[in-house]
Amino acid sequence: MREVFGLALGFGSIALLGWIAAAAVAGSVDGWEGVDPDTRFGVRGRRLVAATFGFGMAGLSAAYAGWPMVVATVAALVGAAVAVLIASR
Repeated sequence: MREVFGLALGFGSIALLGWIAAAAVAGSVDGWEGVDPDTRFGVRGRRLVAATFGFGMAGLSAAYAGWPMVVATVAALVGAAVAVLIASR
């Protein structure tokens, strides 16, 4: 499961950085408003990126803390849910 958590964290990190960069470009460069990820993907896309990042971060942290894998998986799911709640605001 550590591999799954690691892949989720890696993909989530890249997606989060891409989201931030695209939002910055869309907000500061004239004519690039169509690049804005909030316009293109909306709240659903933001929640998906946040859930992937939260799942990977919480799961990998719990797995390397020595928690049993079942508990680490529950922690990953809770991390994803909390990240979705934060991204929904």
